[in-house]
Amino acid sequence: MPNIANYISTDRASGAWARINDKPTSILIVRKDVNLAAQTVRLEFDNTTSEVTGQGNTIASVQRARVFGVRAHATIAATDIKKGDRFSAHGVIWRVISVIPQTGEIQALCEVSA
Repeated sequence: MPNIANYISTDRASGAWARINDKPTSILIVRKDVNLAAQTVRLEFDNTTSEVTGQGNTIASVQRARVFGVRAHATIAATDIKKGDRFSAHGVIWRVISVIPQTGEIQALCEVSA
């Protein structure tokens, strides 16, 4: 008897990989001072920014983005991303603030302060 959960996961992973390849970005994640291998993901920027007050009453803007990766794909390695990871993309350093594993894909909410 076929395992429907495996079929659904693989099918969704294939769809996630297709969406990633519509707008791919290669990132190098740094986790606890260890560089991981390059990974291909989709990076989508949030349309909003907010301001935060830092030490000495300095004000910085915060830009957010979402990383879309793949999980449980038949031939593609799963995206390895965790809360607290850092990576460089588009000339800035991003920090992962939360990770949302889903069937066939993984999403990570990231932010950068400028």
